[in-house]
Amino acid sequence: MRLPRWWRPPRAEENLEKELQFDLEMAVQDRIARGETPEKARQSVLHEFGNVALVKEVTRDVWGSQWFEAFLQDTRFGLRMLRKNPGVTAIIVLTLALGIGANTAIFSVVNGVLLRPLPYRDPNRLVILSEGTKQRPDMSVSFPNYRDWTVQSRSFEQLAAFGPAIFNLTSYGRAERIQGRVVSSGFLATLGVRPIRGRDFQPEEDQAGAPPAAILSYGLWQRLGGDEQLVGQTLTLSGMSCTVVGILPQNFRFYYGQPEILFPLGQAMDRDQATKRDNHSSLYVVGRVRLAVSLGQARAEMNAIARSLEQAYPETNSGHHITVATIHQDLLGDIQPVLLVLFAGAGFVLLIACANVANLLLARATSREKEIMLRQALGASPARIFRQLLTESLLLCMLGGGCGILMAVWGVDSLLALVPRGVPRLNEVRLDAVVFGFALVISLLTGLLFGLAPAWEALRGRFGSQLKVIGRGSGESPRKRRLRSVLVVSEVALAVILLVGAGLSARSFLRLLTVQPGFDPKNVLTLQILLEDRKYDDPAQAEAFFRRLIEGMEVIPGVRSAATATPLVLSGQGRQDDFYVEGWPVPQRGEFPNSDYHMIDSGYFRTMAISLIRGRIFDESDRADSQLVVIINQTMAERFWPSTDPIGKRMRIGSPDNMSSWLKIVGVVGDVKQYGLDRDTRTQFYLPFTQRPLRYRTLLVRTTREPTSLTSAVRSKVEEIDKDQPIFNVRTLESMLSETMAPRLTAFVLLGLFSSLALLLAAVGIYGVLSYTVSQRTSEFGLRMALGAQRQDILRLVLGEGWRLALAGVVAGLLGAIFLTRFMSSVLYGVAPTDPGTFVGVALGLGCVALFACYVPARRATRIEPTVALRYE
Repeated sequence: MRLPRWWRPPRAEENLEKELQFDLEMAVQDRIARGETPEKARQSVLHEFGNVALVKEVTRDVWGSQWFEAFLQDTRFGLRMLRKNPGVTAIIVLTLALGIGANTAIFSVVNGVLLRPLPYRDPNRLVILSEGTKQRPDMSVSFPNYRDWTVQSRSFEQLAAFGPAIFNLTSYGRAERIQGRVVSSGFLATLGVRPIRGRDFQPEEDQAGAPPAAILSYGLWQRLGGDEQLVGQTLTLSGMSCTVVGILPQNFRFYYGQPEILFPLGQAMDRDQATKRDNHSSLYVVGRVRLAVSLGQARAEMNAIARSLEQAYPETNSGHHITVATIHQDLLGDIQPVLLVLFAGAGFVLLIACANVANLLLARATSREKEIMLRQALGASPARIFRQLLTESLLLCMLGGGCGILMAVWGVDSLLALVPRGVPRLNEVRLDAVVFGFALVISLLTGLLFGLAPAWEALRGRFGSQLKVIGRGSGESPRKRRLRSVLVVSEVALAVILLVGAGLSARSFLRLLTVQPGFDPKNVLTLQILLEDRKYDDPAQAEAFFRRLIEGMEVIPGVRSAATATPLVLSGQGRQDDFYVEGWPVPQRGEFPNSDYHMIDSGYFRTMAISLIRGRIFDESDRADSQLVVIINQTMAERFWPSTDPIGKRMRIGSPDNMSSWLKIVGVVGDVKQYGLDRDTRTQFYLPFTQRPLRYRTLLVRTTREPTSLTSAVRSKVEEIDKDQPIFNVRTLESMLSETMAPRLTAFVLLGLFSSLALLLAAVGIYGVLSYTVSQRTSEFGLRMALGAQRQDILRLVLGEGWRLALAGVVAGLLGAIFLTRFMSSVLYGVAPTDPGTFVGVALGLGCVALFACYVPARRATRIEPTVALRYE
């Protein structure tokens, strides 16, 4: 590609080919002098240098080297000019470093979480399937339905089911709690993953009654010694002698709970799970879409299958639909808007920094007009000056980019400390080649962006003409003044948009802090316990274990009360079931009301500090052989018994064809935020463990001091009852509440930081323009004052110019914010994207900052002495 003539180096290209021809002749003569015949020497030289096309290519290479030499010359001169003005250079580099560093740090998170492909084969073809109804839009899959999907669907290469599992691994004389997954035999093949040792599950192993088998994670394998011979040996897993058949790769990731062990699904299910279509016990399905099938076609087919199953099994599948979503979409649905908003905020900071730097370079270019005029007089074309100024801009941006990367290295760690722990793929965030490439690209782009304005002035050849008409103390040209004003208005507008976004985020977060969770999270320690079914197969044994455990907790010094429950609030888990209220019309199939429910013991409400509104809590009279009882929350009472007392009323739970016996309502308690403070309150009811014993529970301990200080004492009490019983997921309730608020806190803190930086840069931009204007118009102000103008007149003149710029920027920013803040609606709580209070507050606040930025140079203008100023003329 031929470069434009104005970019060519001083040496003419057409002369280079003649010189090359001369070099070829000299090479021939050299070979003749060494004893070769002229013909052989010429052939050897042509063979070495190639044909004419190669000679032309060499010509271009040599010309390119000349161009490179010219570039080095520009670079050396640019470095000298930057070193000549260290203060301005440092300000520009620091400004760019802040913008580039913020963008690089945010991009590293966006890249690691959103952009980097999932570590599977063809991850875009992997989908997650779940069932749902109008009342329960997202619920797990029943195993019989999954089995029919595998037979009837044609859109998928393979479907595989998986579900949660917890095991007690007994090894080396100690019990260890292991988080695992129960999976069907095609699970790893569907993901495109192969064990690095051993093999995958065989179909015959995915059957009830088959010999127990397991696949271990790489980390668990290493903890067990990393023995190559472990495959084929047996481990004691929840009381079972289990054969290890494979080892997962070290980089294996499964984002729905990283498993330490995989176990065949068919061996883990009980009879109800395997046969009942209304049993939705935390089973989900992963599928790989065929190459020739789109996601829309797969959804259409699965909805057709759902309608077919509804006709075949109306008593269990009435109103069911099937949700099909890519794994990427399903994983990142909640966090994606937050990260994109933060990335946009960082981008706005960079644009403001670019505008500020462009203003500084315009002022610097004006101060160099005599230098540039002299270079033009000596023969430099405007294009040559354009190239020089653009090279200096690129040098500045590369220096700023280097410092920005250093800031990003520190900023990523700080950013990860703010991002909530539950964000998927957070451990994959790193400063890799992609992130450094991004930093390099935005450094080059910003160099071009902020360097074009002053360099374009040179290209137009206006410097020399300006010097013919301006005197020693004169101001800059009107065109350049307008350009500088446009840059300041743009800075202010971008700052307003950022400030509005930060204000909305702040109001949303403060509104969230006022929401009452319905319980007291302070000084509550939580931990989970799963009793082995082989050891505690009798429900009475499990109930006796937990009764002894609670009694043991209450004698520990510093413990006020203890209780057990499942599921735990704020854990992200929930249990739902259909129900029917006595006296109401019987709903159609698929339209039964649905509610969250909890299994608890009698001390739960006291330990959690949940208020009792009416009736009573569970007590010793609620036994397995007594009247079944239930406690409901206030929302449920108001919705189904709006004008009467629900105490003594009855309800039933379960599917329409498998309803439980009548439950008597004995109490009404306050509402509890089960899934987070920003989620709507759902209907809830509570059932006692004494009437429905469970082996898997969460222990809650309310303490009088810092909860984690009692972890060892709690663990010791568990071991006193059963030395082989491990505990896991030890956490405080306050930390869990904080994690549910962490995404909004992250947005609030970072947007606040970005907007503060934007406000500072905008104020500096206004101050810089007015300060430069005052310095350029010194003689004008002196003349005005010599002709009778008062200092108040000069003050109003300068303030008016600054206020016009600020007002234009505020108006443009508010209009932009009205449009852009609509994209923030998913990350706001209790605040409209166009909240008038936020918009007015930002306008007034930025107006005050702009007034201060205008006042300082305006005050300096009033102190100009007319006699001193007129000397410039």
